[in-house]
Amino acid sequence: MSREILFLLLASLCYLGGFVYAVVALRNGTYRASWWKLSVLALGFALQTGFLHLRGQAIGGCPMSSPFELLTFVSWAVVLFYFVVGPAYRLSLLGVFTAPLAFLFQLLALLRPEAWTAPIPRLTHGFWPEMHAALSLVAYGAFGLACAAGVMFLMADRQLKKHKLAPIFRHLPPIHNLTRAMRGLILTGTVLLTAGIACAYRMETQPGGIKLAVVWLVWAIYFCLTVYDWTRGMSARRAAWASVTGFLVPVMSLWIVSRR
Repeated sequence: MSREILFLLLASLCYLGGFVYAVVALRNGTYRASWWKLSVLALGFALQTGFLHLRGQAIGGCPMSSPFELLTFVSWAVVLFYFVVGPAYRLSLLGVFTAPLAFLFQLLALLRPEAWTAPIPRLTHGFWPEMHAALSLVAYGAFGLACAAGVMFLMADRQLKKHKLAPIFRHLPPIHNLTRAMRGLILTGTVLLTAGIACAYRMETQPGGIKLAVVWLVWAIYFCLTVYDWTRGMSARRAAWASVTGFLVPVMSLWIVSRR
């Protein structure tokens, strides 16, 4: 087993272990938000960062050339946005929902056959192709975290309608903060994806028509959501549903854009 794969296996265990621990603590009523309890999530993120660094050195470029690498990069980007957005909006509980999403993407990556083969150095790569791929995948990370926030809101909303709030949601941040985070993540992801598409048109050899069309489709969906929210305003429930259902398109598109 290579050191790179060991890093990813340990990162996956960190995400899974952190999620299980938080859920058990919440069910027992012993959960208290604190930075040291996020250390497991931070360790998983550091291990993934280490993998991306080692893989980048091995292939001579940014590691985004296979489905295995793309899924790992998206998993990493989701956690990255959590550490940026979580403290800003006081959304410590969002980490409980971020961990399983990151674990799922990492697990799917490790199940890919190319994960267990030696990386092949790329003979050609350039600034614009790597910027296009990196910005697009980081945008997917923003959309993924918006999805996690949306799931958290919808589950809490369902509990409130039943007039029986589960212990896990007693630590729910203010709905206003959660809604602002979802809207901000959708806007941020749309801006990043716009920049990524612009980079594609600076490439000497542009991506295939299907790949570019899929990226444009994802952009169109989130751009329409952004315009709708700007002009008419989305309620918290609509923003949550938009965050969850909208993310299905990027997820389904990953296998298309990763085809050679």
